[in-house]
Parts: sequence; C-alpha cells; structure tokens
Amino acid sequence: MEAIKKQASKLREQVARQQQTILRQMGQLGHEGIMFDEADMLRHQQLQNLYKSTRAAKHFQKDIVRGLEGFISTSKKQMEIATKLAEDCCKYGIENQDCGFLLASVASDFGTSHASMEDHRETMLGILGYQVSEPLRALMGGAPLKDARHLTQRYDRMRREFEIQLKSSMLALGREATAATLSVEDQQKETTFQKLLTMVEAERSYHRNVMAILEKLHYEMILEEQTEDSSLESEIQPRDENIPSPDNEIVSNRTSNGQDDDVDDKTDTYFIANLNLEVDDYVVVGSNGWSEGECNGKAGWFLSVYVEKRYTVPANKLSEQEEGLQTWPESVVAAA
Repeated sequence: MEAIKKQASKLREQVARQQQTILRQMGQLGHEGIMFDEADMLRHQQLQNLYKSTRAAKHFQKDIVRGLEGFISTSKKQMEIATKLAEDCCKYGIENQDCGFLLASVASDFGTSHASMEDHRETMLGILGYQVSEPLRALMGGAPLKDARHLTQRYDRMRREFEIQLKSSMLALGREATAATLSVEDQQKETTFQKLLTMVEAERSYHRNVMAILEKLHYEMILEEQTEDSSLESEIQPRDENIPSPDNEIVSNRTSNGQDDDVDDKTDTYFIANLNLEVDDYVVVGSNGWSEGECNGKAGWFLSVYVEKRYTVPANKLSEQEEGLQTWPESVVAAA
C-alpha cells in the first residue's frame, strides 16, 4: 500500500511537469490539431474501460460493506436473544440437577451447546468486521484508487480540451495512467476476492462448528434417553406364577372386524415380540400386576395394564382351562 502511494505521488509530479511542458509547447505551436493514431485511440478506450471497471468494483465493495454492517448488526441482536436462552437453559439445568430429571441434564447440555455456538458466531462476526469490512472500506477511500482515477480523469480532460499537444507527452501520460490504473485494478480484484474468500471460509467454519456441536448434543440426548429407559426396564422384574389364582381372569383376543380387542396395538416391543395373540388365544390376568399368556405354543409375561377388555370365567370353565395348562419351564418364561 505504501509503495502504491509513493508511485501515485510520483505520477502526480510527472503529470504536473508534463502539463507545463504541453502548455508551453501549445503556445509555440498554436492551435494546430494533432492527429491521434490508432495506438492512442486504443489506449484511450482502455482507460475508459478501466475507469468503468474500477468504479463498478468500488460500488461492489460498498455494497459488500453495507451488507456486512447490516448482517453484523442483526447477528448481534440474535446473539443477545440466543445467549439469554442458553443462560436460562443452563440455569434450569443447574437448579434441577439434584432432582435426577432427564430434562435438567438435556436443558443444561442444550444451553452449553448454544452458548458455544454463539461464541463461534461472535468469532465469525469479528472476522467479517475486522478482516473484511474495514479493509474494504479503507480500500474504497484509499489514495491509490483516488490518484488513479484522478489521473484517468485528467488524461481524459486534457484529451478533450487540447487537440494540439505533443504526442509523445500525451502517450507517456497515457502509459503512466494505464499502468497505475492496471495496478489498482489488479489490487482491487485480488483484495476483494481474498476478502470474499475469507468471508466464506469464516462462515463455513461457523457452520462446521455448529454442526459438530449439534451432532454431539443429539448424540448425548439420545444416549441420556436410552440410559433412562434401560434403568426403568431394569427396575421391573416379572414374577413367575405358573398356577393362576382363584381370582384370575381369562382375556380373549378378538378379530378387528367389529369385535373388541383386548390388547392395545401400540403396546411396547416386549409384549408384541413375545405374546402376539391371535383369535382364540388367551392370557391369564394375575393380581400381582403381571399377566401370562400362550400363543403358538409359546408362553410369556406382560404387564396387566395393557389389557383392555376382561371377561370373568366361571370356576368350572377356569378349572377346565387350568387342566389344559402345562407347567412352563423357567427358560421359556425367562425368554419371554
């Protein structure tokens, strides 16, 4: 940047000297016009194109800066809301961690994860502000761009105002202006590209970190849920009662076309996998909260809460049912 400023200063001094030379020579030559050759016409057209290109790049940089300012402002407001939510979740988890609730652990993990996400968002906003927006703003108002544009404007003005001038001086000025503008254009394109790349990389890093946090949070929530379910199942142990008590009830399963169903279709996998009742199958409902049944020659246990319809069987029929029952081996009951 300092080298470009020095080059622009030298160009200003050279242009001033060349102007004085041209004015002196114009006084000697009078108003006789000088024919412009094809090379000068091409250079003039090139300068016009470069002037438009640098102006478009400057406007594009201005749009990027304006967009980033709005994005950063909006993101900071979102950060405040998200940070408050994370703090509330962490507070709830800390206050209720001794109660043993699954929700307290999940809320604490959720709050911690989102707090970490907001830290990454703050890092991304810092990169967008200090490494993208501010350098582009400085580049828009920098001396190299202004000097190059002034040189181009002065060259164009001199070309319009003076038709009689030394061709060599004008061509030299054109070459210098072209070189300066080309240098600035290359710097503009490279700098703008690098800043856009930095912006994209910062956003990619942010989303990658957020995805990693969310994956970890999801895994921990599922793990907590599975651990909770396993602890509940381990606390429930069925008791082996092969002989039904006198107050037992026989539960029959009906077909689905207009008849009653005794078992909920949405019972858990423990019952569905081991006691898949069909028509005329039966289960014995015990008074201890567990029921036993037989289906396709296999017997097993399930919780009595899943029974929907109950029919009390007379004592004589219950005796007949009991005579047909066999004593189930311990291995069969355990497998169920």
